[in-house]
Amino acid sequence: MMKSFTYQIQSRSILIFLLFPGFLFAHEKLEEFSLFSTDEILEIELKTDFKSLIKNKNADEYLEGDMIVNDNTYRIRLKARDNNRDVCSFPAIVLNFSKTEFRDKSYDQLKELKLVNSCKMQQSYEQYILREYLIYRTFNLLTDKSLKVRLLKINYVDTKEKFESVTQYGFVVEDEYMMAKRLDGMLIKKIGVKDQSTNNEQIVLLSIFQFLMGNANWQVPQLQNLILLRLNEATEATPYAIPYDFDHCGMVNASYSIPSPILGIKSIRERLYWGKCYSESELKNAIDKFLENKKSIYELYQNFDLFDQSSNNSCIDYLNSFYEIIEDEKKWKYEFIENCK
Repeated sequence: MMKSFTYQIQSRSILIFLLFPGFLFAHEKLEEFSLFSTDEILEIELKTDFKSLIKNKNADEYLEGDMIVNDNTYRIRLKARDNNRDVCSFPAIVLNFSKTEFRDKSYDQLKELKLVNSCKMQQSYEQYILREYLIYRTFNLLTDKSLKVRLLKINYVDTKEKFESVTQYGFVVEDEYMMAKRLDGMLIKKIGVKDQSTNNEQIVLLSIFQFLMGNANWQVPQLQNLILLRLNEATEATPYAIPYDFDHCGMVNASYSIPSPILGIKSIRERLYWGKCYSESELKNAIDKFLENKKSIYELYQNFDLFDQSSNNSCIDYLNSFYEIIEDEKKWKYEFIENCK
């Protein structure tokens, strides 16, 4: 009986792959992974030749380095990523653990993680990172179909001693393949999937969430700053759209962020609904979710001790302006129905 059941699952997976070659499977649900199972700040030290990393940030080559966690030293590799902003003096980093031996065996599933770190070693840029971290946490409150994050306090040590050590906050984002395994699903890497072909409840929620955060830097068909995940459950036929990368949105309000001219807005803080047209009932269901989670969302920002006063005021004001809209039926109908695409 068990062999027959396993064969049916495997056969179904093969059939789906043949019909939809853009699917990437993530079989076997993971045991609880301790890195993302808590919101506590993790203190780490990263040691490598940072001068070489900065100088050769476009080389797409790994450097050997060490990561020290709880007095344990782990050999890792690092490389720069997404370094297309002229304003940046310090690159975003990829941490590669493919050859690392961890004491905590749940970490063995780690292959690669994106480190979201300041691109300048200044307090204002560190605050941008903390704001973006809370955006991921906000979406976690609304749905489990989301990427987990873990806040880090990072001490950067240059092994060549070309510059002094510096400590700043950053965070790592759950790898998309790990998320797929956690949710028992498969990734879709196929370009051209329409918004309406994704899970309806999630895409309406996502569209309003992006409006909340002041983010128009996303598109489903181009997989722009989005992951598509189809659950392996037979009842879940359509994929879920899951967002990432929020550094150019109004909630972060980075000094280097300028809205695209095609958006027709003057400031990155000016909200623009970038979602498709949905029915009043579909929108109302999503809005109800934001209203139900209003207290938790506000508490997330109000109780975040690492914000300076400017970040605290800016984020709370931005939340206030969003809830003023969705708590007024006339206003949200104007934004989401009259201005939809």
